[in-house]
Amino acid sequence: MNEAKPIVTCHGNKSLFASLHTLVSQGLPKEGCEWKRSYGRAPRTLNLEASFVPYDADILPDQEEKTLVSRPYFHIFWTDCDVEGYKQSVKDEIAEWCSALKLRNIPDWLIVVVSSEESKVKAKLLPRSSVIDKVKSDFCSKHPERCVQLTEPNKLDSKSSESWSQLFQKLRNLLLQAFDSHLNKYEGNMRTRREKRNELGWNYFSYFICQEELAFMLEMLGLKEDALIQYDELDAMFDQFVENFANGDTVKWLTHLMVPCTCWAGVSLAKPLDLDLREEVKQNNASLLQFRNYLFSRQAALLFQMGRAWEVAMRAMDYLYNTVVEMKALEIEAPSGAICCWGFLGCLEVLHACDVHKPSQLDEKFALYTANLWDFAHKKLRELGHLCSLMPGLVPSSAQLSLVVDLVAGMGLSIETIPHTDQKPVDKLRESLSSPESFKRHYLEMCEQAMGTYKYIGRYRSARMIGMELADFYMKIKEPQKAENFLLDSIKMYQQENWHHLADGTMLLLADCQRLLQEPDRFLKTSCHIACSPHLPMSDRSKYFQEAMTTLEEVTGNRTEMRASQAIFIEDISLSKVSVSLNDELTLRLDLCSNFPQNITFDKIQISIRKCTESEALDFVEHQQPQQHHQNPHSMRHRRQPSGTHIIIDKMLNFQPISKNLPSQLDFHATVEKAKGRLVSCAIACDNALQLLKRSDSAGSTHSAAAIHKEDYTTCFSQSSVTLQPGHNSLTFTAQMKEKGIFCLSQMCFSIKILDLLKPLTSPGVFFKVLSVSPEFQLKPQDMDHFISGIEQKGMLTFTSGSYRLKETSTLTFATAPHFSITSPDKSTNVTLEAMDPHESQDVPVLVFMSLKDENDLNQHSKVGKLTVKDWDQTLTKQVEFVHPFRVTQKVYTCGKQKYFQLVIHGTTKADFTLCNPSLLAPNCPDVELILLNRPDQILPINENQSMSLLWQLNSNIPILPSLDLKFSCSYLSHLDQSSHQSHHYDYVCSIHDFQTQYILSYTVSSIEEDKSCVTGEAAILDIKVKQLINVNLNEGVKLAYSVKANGTVWAIGGKSAGVFTLKDGKYNIILDVVPMQPGFLHFPVVTLHKYVHQLEDHGSDEKEPTDSDSDSTAPLQSPLKAKRTISQVSTSSASSAQLASHLVDFAPGQVYNESRSKQIHVSPCRTTSDIDISLVL
Repeated sequence: MNEAKPIVTCHGNKSLFASLHTLVSQGLPKEGCEWKRSYGRAPRTLNLEASFVPYDADILPDQEEKTLVSRPYFHIFWTDCDVEGYKQSVKDEIAEWCSALKLRNIPDWLIVVVSSEESKVKAKLLPRSSVIDKVKSDFCSKHPERCVQLTEPNKLDSKSSESWSQLFQKLRNLLLQAFDSHLNKYEGNMRTRREKRNELGWNYFSYFICQEELAFMLEMLGLKEDALIQYDELDAMFDQFVENFANGDTVKWLTHLMVPCTCWAGVSLAKPLDLDLREEVKQNNASLLQFRNYLFSRQAALLFQMGRAWEVAMRAMDYLYNTVVEMKALEIEAPSGAICCWGFLGCLEVLHACDVHKPSQLDEKFALYTANLWDFAHKKLRELGHLCSLMPGLVPSSAQLSLVVDLVAGMGLSIETIPHTDQKPVDKLRESLSSPESFKRHYLEMCEQAMGTYKYIGRYRSARMIGMELADFYMKIKEPQKAENFLLDSIKMYQQENWHHLADGTMLLLADCQRLLQEPDRFLKTSCHIACSPHLPMSDRSKYFQEAMTTLEEVTGNRTEMRASQAIFIEDISLSKVSVSLNDELTLRLDLCSNFPQNITFDKIQISIRKCTESEALDFVEHQQPQQHHQNPHSMRHRRQPSGTHIIIDKMLNFQPISKNLPSQLDFHATVEKAKGRLVSCAIACDNALQLLKRSDSAGSTHSAAAIHKEDYTTCFSQSSVTLQPGHNSLTFTAQMKEKGIFCLSQMCFSIKILDLLKPLTSPGVFFKVLSVSPEFQLKPQDMDHFISGIEQKGMLTFTSGSYRLKETSTLTFATAPHFSITSPDKSTNVTLEAMDPHESQDVPVLVFMSLKDENDLNQHSKVGKLTVKDWDQTLTKQVEFVHPFRVTQKVYTCGKQKYFQLVIHGTTKADFTLCNPSLLAPNCPDVELILLNRPDQILPINENQSMSLLWQLNSNIPILPSLDLKFSCSYLSHLDQSSHQSHHYDYVCSIHDFQTQYILSYTVSSIEEDKSCVTGEAAILDIKVKQLINVNLNEGVKLAYSVKANGTVWAIGGKSAGVFTLKDGKYNIILDVVPMQPGFLHFPVVTLHKYVHQLEDHGSDEKEPTDSDSDSTAPLQSPLKAKRTISQVSTSSASSAQLASHLVDFAPGQVYNESRSKQIHVSPCRTTSDIDISLVL
């Protein structure tokens, strides 16, 4: 039906249309047009095509004709005559043509007038005298759109293109109107027939032909999806009738389908429309299988045209299953195997058709649905094999041979099928039923194809089920080597899905397979697994236990290793200690459960001990404290896991499931469909569902799982000749630790004959630590919290043996740094120890002394003490902290030009010290005499709460003193000293420099008026005097500077507060104005003397330094009235003072003696005649 087109008749000038036929046929579908359908259905965009045929009055449809495909829908009259030709003959032809259409009640027609430029020139002579005007006037007065003019159709100019465009646009609109009119009438009649479906005499197949006509029409218009909907509606209606029939609602037209089935030919998808089969359906002669074949072939044809081959495969399973159900519901009799043949042929035909039509980019989607078809086909072929005794081990009877002949006859002839296929489905099925060898070949091919497709789409469970069937088939044909892999894959699947009963049941089949293979190693492992299975009967377990023991007696050669799996699992592991010393014994208690059905004696049971890696050791150290918090500090236990989970944790070799890591979140998208503002449907879909649902799989090899190997058992817990009884068993192991470090229990080995049952112990995670503690010693004072330098103290040396042992007496030898000693009470550097066990300690009294020599400036320091053990030839070192008993400070005092030197000695410890015989010398300057002002015989006690002060007067015979290096010495005693209470000598060295007095500074404050006290707010004079010591020989012309500073709330300084000057005759005097701001006794403003630096002397040409003459030029004050100033007239600062500060350098302490420091003056309050507000602050 995809080649059919709507029919359009053409009348008039036949040669004219023949010349334009190609242009019209090709131009009509170039542009799409929108078809707005009735009943609120969504509009469609169509590219209209038409089949243009000559007009014949006999083919005009009657009003009562119900066909859609074969009837003409539109009629066109073509003419290119001039006015004279129109009047003579064309007008009569058009009239006759219109009369014939009107007689048949056909309103869908169009008149096309083809004109040239010459005819237009002639028509301009008279108005409305052209052919097109006359045609419109004569025939189209009520419907002017039914007449169109085509200008110069064979030219390529714009006028011709525009006229063609108008023609095609009008033709498309008129065609759509015609289609819509006919379809509406047809659909109305079809709905009327459908509503009568419950009346007597209604026939489904007649209605089927009627609605299929509508599907043909929609397919002809290019609406494949709408055509498919018509077939889906017919399919659903037939299903409903069959379901109602099964529930007791019978209809007459179904009775002819209930005749015995004589033909079970499969569906044919070679042609889009099987006219012979349609005729059978139309005549109500088709059987149920034939009708279903025809209906599905039409649906498949439309889907193939839309490029949806995968949907054909998806619908095929519903088609096959539903048809079988309908056969049973209608109780249609069919020979045994007939339905299997029909289903097998249908599967292969669909698979071959989909393989031809499928797009390459939809391989996975296509395989998702074809996998079920291959599975269905192989199952039907297997049923036929059992039915006809074609399976291995069966011999066909005469009745079965006769059945094969009947089945082959009912398949029909080798009908036409999809091209480019190697073998037609009918021929393949006939060949399969012809002999057991052909059946075997085709059956294995089907199974492999189905299994491979399932694996391709990730449905490994389905593939494993087919593998079980293949394993059974190979066992029957005596090829166990091929069956073993399929059985192992099935066991993996069952174990991964926690179907332990099925897994262990399959083990029985695997044992039979391996027995035929004569592989004792693998048979031994499988037998052990069966014997220990809790899901199998005790009879089977005992049987295979005995077979395993028999195999062990018979087999010799290399040792066989296998996982202990569920044969033995651990209930509890406990260690006597978490940490143990080197060379000590460690005890381990083990509670385990044996799943063997009978007692079994192992030659040896071993538990390997493995040294931990750095990361494992770190984890052990981090978790040791929390574990000890909740457990016995000498025990580490592993609690038994639930019996239902130990199979997952520890699998036998070849049965290890493959775990798959799933993401923590899924990516999905939501779909919401609305129509006219109402929610129609909604859905969510995972974006990567195929990857998430894809099951993990191995390559199918018996060695695909990681094999377990026996570890190193050089260091291990071990017991020999151990008998385990079924159920609970308790064992105790002991081993000596000969290496230090952190260790863990790694693996258990149960050895019997040549078999080693290995069980990893990584899951319990039992760790322990072997300690190798080095010997060490501690040295602490007996009478104090710390050792004190300078005296000999009692100490206690605590020696710890660590992980070592002293069997006999051994000697400790001390070695110390200079000025530091450790001796025994008898002054010996060797100490004898008694015998010691590991981790024991022994106290040894000692005497400790640290000299004060060269340690004057340290309050606390440490010295290294070394100890050598003779038996071990090992030297131990230890830092010993000492505290200096004294802290000394010094200071120089000045009184005019006289100097005094003070030393203050502070105690730093609680211990009491007594100092005597103090002396202070200046070795490098004999002209200096130091006279002690303290009593010479004074006893001076000091401690941390009491200090001692000594004062010396410094006399000199020379005018200028150099820097002095002073050495202080004294004797001291302490009651803690163990050296026969002899005094010790203490020396302290220091130096002083730039301390000699060079200048004497004095200044006074007085009122301007004589014999009058200072008054608040009135100006006073500050008289500053600088005197150079006569006996100090200084360079003349040295520039000095003074600065005056005072609290602004107490004194206001008038004029410059700083100045530069030079001495004349060793003296200098200057008077400044100051104003007291507060009454009472006030300290003088602070005057400071500085050195003046010359580097920046020339900076600023406008600055004039104050000189001696400037200072002396200050005139004597005049009368008090003239000299009286207010506070507002006094300037407290100037820019020159700020610049001067950057040139000043301070004298060293003691070089300038200030005689006026701390002097005060009484300032009277100001006099006032007005009221004074007094605020009293409490």
